[in-house]
Amino acid sequence: MRSPRRAGWGPVLVLLLWSGVPAPAGGQVSVPLSPTASAAGRSLLVPGWGQWHLGQRRGWGYALLEAGLWVAHLELRASGRDYRNQYRDVAWSSARIPSGDRVEGPWAYYEAMTEWVRSGAFDADPAHAGVQPEANPSTFNGAKWALARGIYFPPGSTPTETDPAYQKALAYYEAHAYGPPYLWDWTGKDAALQQYRRLIDRSDQRFREASTALGAVLANHVLSAIDAYLSARGKPEARLRVAPEATPGGGVRWTLSARLGGRP
Repeated sequence: MRSPRRAGWGPVLVLLLWSGVPAPAGGQVSVPLSPTASAAGRSLLVPGWGQWHLGQRRGWGYALLEAGLWVAHLELRASGRDYRNQYRDVAWSSARIPSGDRVEGPWAYYEAMTEWVRSGAFDADPAHAGVQPEANPSTFNGAKWALARGIYFPPGSTPTETDPAYQKALAYYEAHAYGPPYLWDWTGKDAALQQYRRLIDRSDQRFREASTALGAVLANHVLSAIDAYLSARGKPEARLRVAPEATPGGGVRWTLSARLGGRP
């Protein structure tokens, strides 16, 4: 017979961190929690909480930094999404070849549009049965067909359409080339292409900065916990410094530094 299932430790640990006292005697397990562990655990959950519990006003610094970093993260992500919507609009209005309702592709699709002026056709001869791959290797789809031939065609031969080697190459092409909803052509639209590339770069930069801000959030939790632990032991506290730094592209790069020592 299986023993009764025990409750998870999560609520118990949160209660211990909140109260700073051992579990009630009626529980199955009593875990004594030292003041250092209690302070560190509090600050690991909520930066500054352990410092407040120790009566140290600098807990507000960790809390305010936490709030500021979350605001920066959310604003940078929102800015990244705005730039993403803009470059998608430029692509649709300037380069994409309409074939029905507008559909959006994955990131790799928009990245390919920065590197290839033309997608080429997906089916070079719609009047012919089946898919006739794009033959121009200077286009994205044509390059995929050239790659498929190099992989599956025997050297120096051109298999017929019924040959297994041809069918394998065609399957590769159909899986990696872009079909009618995604075809594009930047020919004669250099200004629009340059604008599109700038918007792509700005969007990518904002998302990277948002990830950096999120990393700083995690670092703030860890350093606040270390600071609370050392403070509870009477050691010099830890400090985290987050400083914005302008980048050539007009964005912001966040630099992080940590040290031990200093006054509360």
